[in-house]
Formats: sequence, structure tokens, C-alpha cells
Amino acid sequence: MLRRFACLAIAALLFLFADRSAGPISAEVALPMLKATEPADMCLWPAQHAYSASQAGGVQAAVAAPADWPGRDVIGGDVPPIRIVEDPYPTFDGIAVDSENDVVVMSDENRGSLLMYDRRGGSHATAVTEPQRQIIGPQADLGFIAGVTLDPKRREAWVVNNDGGGVAVFSYDQHGNAKAVRELEVPHQSWGLSLDLTRDEVAITSQQYQGISVFARTATGIERPLRTIRGEKTQLADPHGVYLDGPGNEVFAANHGNWTEMRSYADDVVLLPGEYKPGRFELPSIRVFRATADGNVPPIRTIQGDRTQLAWPMGIDVDREGRELAVANYGSSAVLIFAKAADGNVAPLRIIGGPRTGIVGPVAVGFDRRNREIWVANYGDHTAVVFDIDAAGDVAPKRIIRNAPAGTPTTGFTNASAAAYDSKRREVLVPN
Repeated sequence: MLRRFACLAIAALLFLFADRSAGPISAEVALPMLKATEPADMCLWPAQHAYSASQAGGVQAAVAAPADWPGRDVIGGDVPPIRIVEDPYPTFDGIAVDSENDVVVMSDENRGSLLMYDRRGGSHATAVTEPQRQIIGPQADLGFIAGVTLDPKRREAWVVNNDGGGVAVFSYDQHGNAKAVRELEVPHQSWGLSLDLTRDEVAITSQQYQGISVFARTATGIERPLRTIRGEKTQLADPHGVYLDGPGNEVFAANHGNWTEMRSYADDVVLLPGEYKPGRFELPSIRVFRATADGNVPPIRTIQGDRTQLAWPMGIDVDREGRELAVANYGSSAVLIFAKAADGNVAPLRIIGGPRTGIVGPVAVGFDRRNREIWVANYGDHTAVVFDIDAAGDVAPKRIIRNAPAGTPTTGFTNASAAAYDSKRREVLVPN
């Protein structure tokens, strides 16, 4: 009953605001109202437990079901599945290395957790590498998490929820079912994170928003970004990995190339005027902007074209001292390394890839300049692999961190949606 009143109250508020405004309701107004419904979980009509299974021959209704209610004659209840297809192990997604505290942190998109390892850990053994700490549980509120960035000075790990839930910040000392020390609301489908302590700012990419938002490091709750790089001139298209280079006054973003015009509930009128434009597919790219850029601005450099070998570029990292840019290239199961100042249709300086490398579906990469290493997080295998910083070609990793026994397969689920059954081939199709 409380759910119904909450839904009616929210609907009434939205109606009142819509009546007084010429434009769409802003996220700043809508979000607190939607948050107010959280204790009720969701709006259901009729009530969620209105019906219960009784005899094997039919259904007993706790209240009268409408005549056209779907499934009114179907036996329901707490029915166990015949079988389950799932991956019981973590799946590495984002990665960040802290050489000052000898820590490497990886997000686990599959189980919704944050894993912290000793930077010196890993081996070529086939057993699981035990993390020092794992943040997991309902209080952590981690879901389809992606990018990770670290604050070595304050010993904090930042992680972003790609499907809503914003950015969560945890202490290095937290473990288990721990609540974030603070949270920040960010655009939906945010993926990449990069913290720059020289500017005291964090850059966040959003796939749906087709942009880069830059927040103050101290931002919390519902705060507007300091700057937003977004609009057609930016040429951002499904951005993923991001790197904020404060000393160099640059910000890098890796783009898959899938462009569509998404108008949110806030202030898109200025950036996206006129008629709706259909989506398109562009070549994948790395776009580079001034870190101080704001609004609908063109990139200062672009790496794009057939010579680049870019294919589903995911996480990126920059070695400022070595003046190199590393890209986790998911499409070719390799790490592409370009000159930091590269521009145009240019080939990588070198590539780490091949069967000996153990790189399978890489989603994140991280430089460790102090220890002259480069880390790669695999999505297509239950591993993260470590190489010398100047590695090239099909070379074996120095050591391996495993989150499952060697040879354990992965399901490949990446935010799986509605499944379909192919009766001719007796196969289940799962779109991701």
C-alpha cells in the first residue's frame, strides 16, 4: 500500500513541476524525489504479493485479479530454476596501480566487488591469487562497475557504477560488506575514471552522455561538474577509457565509435538544438582535449584510422615520463602503445599481443613507472598479467594474478539483457 502512495506522490510532484516549467525537469530536482521511493523498492500495481500458489491445479488470489491481468491463471511462487548459467568467479574490469603503497586495485563487474592485491603478488602458478581485501555486499552498493582510479596520498579507491549508482569512494583499509566513505552522482553509463592530484580533479566519461565530465576531487552527492566536454564538435562517440593529464593540460578519451544523439532530462537544448539526428558508426579513436576545455569544443588531436589498429579501445593510461599512451584494445586482444603526442592515422610504437602474452579481451591497462611495469586486466580470462614497461610483441608475462583456477572459462556476459531461445539449434542467445 505504501508503494502505491509513494508512486502517486512522485507522479503528482512531477506533474506540478512540469506544469510550471517550459522545459524538462532537471536531474537535480528529479533525483531527490526518486530517491524518496527507495525504501519501497519499486512501484507495483497490484501489490507484488497479491497472488500465491495453492493447489497444483490452479492459483488462489489474495485479492481479485483484473480479468486482463497477464498470467492470472499461471502457477507461480518461489520456483527454482532448472539450471543456471553463470560465472561464480570475479571478472576483472577496471585496474589502477599505486606504486607508493604497493597496491593494485581491480573492479569486478561479475560479482559486483572491488579487489585489492599486493602489487608484488601473482606468479605463474595455476591456483587463485588471494586478494588482500575485497569490498563486496549490499552496503557496498556495487553493481555493473567499470573504471577505477586511486588516490595514493589519501589511500582511497574510486570506482564507477556503469548502470547507475554513481561513483563510490572506499578507503584502502575497508574490507567486506563496507559502505563507501562518500559517493558522487554522475551521468548514466559512466565508464572511465581518472584522478589528477595536481589539479585536484577527476575526469569521468559517459557512454550515453557522449562526453567527459570533470569534477572537483572533493565533490560529493549531487554536484554539477566543473566542466563538461560534450557536443558534436567534440567527436566523442561511446567514450570509455579516460586519462586526465593535469601537468600537460590534456585529457584523453578512448571511443568505440558508436554515436547516437542522447538527450537527458537536464540541459541539452543548447548543446543539441534542432531535429533529432540518427545514429551512426565511426572508426574507433582516441580524442585529446585541453584539460581546461569546456562545452562543445573540437579535440586538439585524434588518433584514428586503419594504421592505428584500434578496435574496441577500452581502458587507457599515460606514462608522462616515458611520453607514451597505452590502450587496452579489446577487439584484437592486445595492448597498443602510441607516442603520447601521436596524431592522425599513425601506427602504434609497439604492440603487446599474441598467445604467449596471456592477453585475452583486455579492458584496462596501467603503467607502474616506479617499478617499470605495465599491468593488463583481462575480461576474456580470469587473469591480470604483468609485463616489463618496454615489453613488445608476443612475450610471456612476468607474473599473473588469477581470480579463478587456471583454465576456468568465462561466460562472456557483459550486462546481459533479454535472452532468446533458438529451437532449431537448441541454443540460448544472450545479447550483451
